[in-house]
Amino acid sequence: MKASKLFKLNYEIPEGVSITVNRGGTSSGKTYNILMAIPLIAWKHPGSTTTVIGQDIPNLKKGAIRDMANIVNSNPEIAQLIRSYNKTDRIYTLKNGSIIEFTSYEDGQDARSGKREFAFFNEVNGISYDIFDAVYVRTSIHTWVDFNPSSEFWLTEKKFEQREDVRVIKSTYEHNPFLRRSVIDRIKSYEPTEENIAKGTADEYRWKVYGQGEYAPLEGAIFQRWKIGRFDPQYFVGYGMDFGSTDPTTIVEVAIDEDNKRIYARQRLYKTHMSSAEITNKVKEVCGYESMVVADRAEMLTINTMRQENINCLPCFKRPGILPERIRWMQDYTLIIDPDSPDIQNELRNYKWADKKSNTPIDDYNHALDALGYLYTWYKMNVLRK
Repeated sequence: MKASKLFKLNYEIPEGVSITVNRGGTSSGKTYNILMAIPLIAWKHPGSTTTVIGQDIPNLKKGAIRDMANIVNSNPEIAQLIRSYNKTDRIYTLKNGSIIEFTSYEDGQDARSGKREFAFFNEVNGISYDIFDAVYVRTSIHTWVDFNPSSEFWLTEKKFEQREDVRVIKSTYEHNPFLRRSVIDRIKSYEPTEENIAKGTADEYRWKVYGQGEYAPLEGAIFQRWKIGRFDPQYFVGYGMDFGSTDPTTIVEVAIDEDNKRIYARQRLYKTHMSSAEITNKVKEVCGYESMVVADRAEMLTINTMRQENINCLPCFKRPGILPERIRWMQDYTLIIDPDSPDIQNELRNYKWADKKSNTPIDDYNHALDALGYLYTWYKMNVLRK
C-alpha cells in the first residue's frame, strides 16, 4: 500500500494508550492515514464497531467519507476485506462482521446512544467536549482524534496532550511524500523568509499552524480568548448586523452565557453587493420577525424599511469612544465560534490594534465582529444594567 509513516504510527497502538492525538499542519496526511489503518485494525477485531465522527454530515462527505472511498478503491489489500457499503447509512461492513460507521451528533445526549470498540474524531476542534466525552466513555479499545491547531479549544484547556494515556503525533506536510509540488509550494510560501516577505505571501500565523502544526495565537490579535465550538441556543439573545456594499453585509447570531462569561457566535450572512430588498428578505429568512436584530445605524433607511416589514430591528448604540470600550467589555468573555463560521474565525485571526496606546483597532477584518459588537452593546445597555 502507498502509505506514509503516519500510517504505521496510527496502526500500531502502544500498550496503555487509549487516545492518539494527531495534531498537524495542512496536507500532512493525518486523516487519510488514520482511515487507512482503521479497516486493517477492524479486521484484527472481528465483529467490532468503529465510529468515525465529524462535526456534521456535509463535512464528513467532503472529507473523511470521500477519503475512505478513495482508500478502498485504490488499495486492493483493503478492498478485499469489505463485504458491502451502505451509502444511505454510511456504513462499511467487513467480511469478518466488523463495521465502520460515519456519523455526527447534535449534542452530548444524542452521542450517548451506542457503544463501540474504536472511535475517530475527524477535525475534533469542531466537535464539542460533551459529544467527545459521551462517545469516548463508550469506546472500549482506542480513540483517534485529528485537527489543525488553528486555535486552542477544550483539548488544550483540559490538558489532554499531557495525560499519560494519551499519545501525541505531530505532523507536517513533510510527513506526506505524496503531496503535489504546487501544494508544498503554497504551504512553504507562508514561511516568513525574506523572499516570501518581499513577495507578500509570508504569514507567521499560517506558517506555524498549517506549515508546522503548532498552536499559534496571532501576535497582536485583539481577541485572544476564543475557540471553535458549537453554538449553544439555550443562551440565545439575538442577531447583530453590519451593512456593506464592497464590504460584506453580515448577520451574526449571538448567545451569551453570562454566568460562565461566554459569548457564542454563529455567522448567518457574509456577502457583498446586496440590495436593500435582498438584505430585508435575508433578514426575514434568517432572523424572522420576533428576534432582536441590532444593526449599524449608518443605514437608517434600510433599518426603517425592515421595521415597516415588522422586523424587530433597532439601530445600534454609537457615541465617541464606544468601540474601544465595547472591545474591553467583550475581552472579559471567551468567544465560542461555531465551526460553520469561517469568516468570523478569519476576522478574529486578523483583527489587530492599529495603535495599542490609543486603543485604535485597524479598520479591517471587522465586519462580522462589528455586528457581534452591536448586539453585545445592546445587551450590555439593556439587559445587564436592568
